[in-house]
Amino acid sequence: MQPRKRQASYEVIRVPAVTIVVLAGAYFVMRALASACTGSGCDVYIPLSLLLPLLIFIASAVTAVLAIASARGLGAWFAVVIISTVLAVLGPIVALLVFKDSPDAFVATGTVLELQLAVVALAYSFYGRRAHI
Repeated sequence: MQPRKRQASYEVIRVPAVTIVVLAGAYFVMRALASACTGSGCDVYIPLSLLLPLLIFIASAVTAVLAIASARGLGAWFAVVIISTVLAVLGPIVALLVFKDSPDAFVATGTVLELQLAVVALAYSFYGRRAHI
């Protein structure tokens, strides 16, 4: 890939990666607000509690596709991005099976697994051009 195109792909990767972090933060703020809520007014949080994790998963998928496409041919970076993607996609499913009776543990584990992809993608977007780990 040409240096200018590769630089542009690094910048494009950052948008969905940062979006994952922002959406995860919004989800936890929403959870805190919902836990303090009582009465029928709390029903407004139900669609948000379903929508935000879906948006996080979609942002993770977009981040993964962009990072994999950009890291192709870069050796170890490519492997790190692939492993991170597998963890972000399959990890929450496994966590759901393991923590089916403990929603708080599932949410925490799923969040960490999604956020690690954002961290890896951001690290690649900033350091991928400087060093081939």
